[in-house]
Amino acid sequence: MSVHLIHAIPSPQEWMALRRSVGWATFPDDAVKKSLAATPFCVCAYDGETLVGMARILGDGVISFYIGNVMIHPDYQNSGVGKAILNEIMAYLREHAAPGAIASLLSIKGKEEFYTQFGFETRPDETHGCGMSIHF
Repeated sequence: MSVHLIHAIPSPQEWMALRRSVGWATFPDDAVKKSLAATPFCVCAYDGETLVGMARILGDGVISFYIGNVMIHPDYQNSGVGKAILNEIMAYLREHAAPGAIASLLSIKGKEEFYTQFGFETRPDETHGCGMSIHF
């Protein structure tokens, strides 16, 4: 396995294929193009020319950051690809986040421990309530 990382936004087709590989919902092409175009930073893992993992940052780029679409193709899970991607994401945050800024994410159930190694804390805690979401 010769996986390499790049800082780039994947094509809509690559993004949708990776989503399908991990069992996530897919979206219409026009929605995918708009969503990916609004990505300020993205790390992609490729094996040859095949996208096998990624994560992207969304937000205002200074104070509020959301780490989303952390996806690793099932054939590459537990191989270090996810950790390498998150290390790149964390380096970006250390460079761009203002003092006091917050980066958040929604972990897939059972994957919380993966994120705690990077300093993320589960919620609720003594300061924060639980994470919340709404689906449309």
